[in-house]
Amino acid sequence: MASTSIRCLTREQQQQHLPDGWASVGSQGLAASGLQLQQRRGYGFQPPKPRFSLPASIASIVKEKMREQRQSAPAPPPPPKLEKRPMTPTSLRTGCIATKAGMTQEWDEHGVRVPLTVLWIDDCQVVGVKTRPVHGYNAVMLGAGHKRQKCMSPSEAGFFLKAGVPFKKLVAEWQVSEDALVPVGTAIGAAHWVAGQRVDVTGWTKWKGFQGVMRRWGFKGLPASHGVSLSHRAPGSIGNRQDPGKIWKGKKLPGCMGDERRTVHNCLVYKVDAARNLVYLRGQVPGPVGRSVFLRDSRLAPPALRAAWGVPFPTHVPTREELKAAPAPGDVSAAALQAAPEGGSPAAAAGVQVWRNQTDPYLMYREETDYMPVKWKKGE
Repeated sequence: MASTSIRCLTREQQQQHLPDGWASVGSQGLAASGLQLQQRRGYGFQPPKPRFSLPASIASIVKEKMREQRQSAPAPPPPPKLEKRPMTPTSLRTGCIATKAGMTQEWDEHGVRVPLTVLWIDDCQVVGVKTRPVHGYNAVMLGAGHKRQKCMSPSEAGFFLKAGVPFKKLVAEWQVSEDALVPVGTAIGAAHWVAGQRVDVTGWTKWKGFQGVMRRWGFKGLPASHGVSLSHRAPGSIGNRQDPGKIWKGKKLPGCMGDERRTVHNCLVYKVDAARNLVYLRGQVPGPVGRSVFLRDSRLAPPALRAAWGVPFPTHVPTREELKAAPAPGDVSAAALQAAPEGGSPAAAAGVQVWRNQTDPYLMYREETDYMPVKWKKGE
């Protein structure tokens, strides 16, 4: 009987020879023919896995061990509170997720044209907190944008439902110090930044497609004439012949260009529009319009310079008056219609911060400056 195939037996005989727990599988499990399972797998069918039940004596021991482990485990740390805290030299704030809206330009008080990149913070919110006792490090998980539940997996949707926050399009994580943790649901807006501070911007460069070596790597190319035919943009020699008999790895050749993660350090925050959640950076940032970028405090700035910026720590905590006077979501005209204070500008009434350059770049042209203190006399 040991050499007899199990398919040659009747259903009752098959169930007698099957191990404990396998008899309930039926025709869709082990007893089904291989061809039938192969055909069903083509339509996405997966046979149910057999389940084995432990003996009662062993199951009671396992349950007791699991209960002891749960009782001996340390209690999870309490959730952080949203409150203003003093900033120390070792403090590390969280960043935010922004969307590149485009570029514009402005003229400062000295008449200098300033190229600006406009970043829009689209409903950035804390969706998770990681602590050192539980996860091994302190971090804040942020989500931005909007996404429908049917467009995400059940496990991904369950993460947002458990946290009690709206569904987000993009989620990213920032490692922070312990004193910079904020509770789940905290909004990170443009008021998290101040004009005049420096930030690091991480984005993905524009996709260029398949490019040659002259554009991808900056090769000079072959001569335009005198013996060169139809190979003016070719890379030239890419290796030896028999020795080594191969092309070395990492050789600069034509290929796909762009869509690479790049970080621009020490960018100046020129203007902050908290009412519209807009941040204006001087210069350019990687990525096309509509692509998401990550902002964080500049890592190149020393702690003394960070403290001089006066950034809110751990983030901007709105007062009751600010929450009451805040416009409705999506209403970008309410802040502009507010009355300006006496002697102030409409930008100040809308809560716009603008960086002021203390150094006049045209001072050397307006005033006569002696660049050569040594006076030369004729004949010397």
